[in-house]
Amino acid sequence: MDEMDDELAQVFGYESTEHYRRETEERERVFNKSRDFYNKPPEEWPAIKFNWDYRLESQRFCFDGLTQSDFEKMYPDGLVLGHMPLKEFDKYLCHYSRRDGDELWELGCQSKLAKMIVYLSEGNPITPPVIKPIENNEVIFQGGHHRYAVAKAIENEEVLFYAYREHIPKLNQFMNILWA
Repeated sequence: MDEMDDELAQVFGYESTEHYRRETEERERVFNKSRDFYNKPPEEWPAIKFNWDYRLESQRFCFDGLTQSDFEKMYPDGLVLGHMPLKEFDKYLCHYSRRDGDELWELGCQSKLAKMIVYLSEGNPITPPVIKPIENNEVIFQGGHHRYAVAKAIENEEVLFYAYREHIPKLNQFMNILWA
């Protein structure tokens, strides 16, 4: 029976049933702790310092539910890291992706935002968000709305993000991005 369970766990991206159990317990712990932060202003959050994870093998985590093999097929050379001042970046962010003023808890998924607060306050590694250019010289997030929302709420000076290699020329036409 355990062998059958391990095989099923691997189908869902876990090394074993034990790995699945540990991950499930951790998600439940973070969820329960996150309830304390719903609708709270950043002043009432624990201290947050982004622990950016730039490793190529971690880039798949920029997207929800993407396996390592799928990421490698879609992006064999990975994504490109860029950064710029957050206030300047905000000028180019499509209103759909941006959060202004009191919109922190009004837009997006409150539970994901609260869990992100817990996750980051515990110093866990996190990948930068992913941006994509759209018309009108704007960008949208393809992953990372909540990472951005936390960074903006705690008034980070700079925003880090990933972009697809093929989008760099377009982004360089209207944004002053520093590429790593």
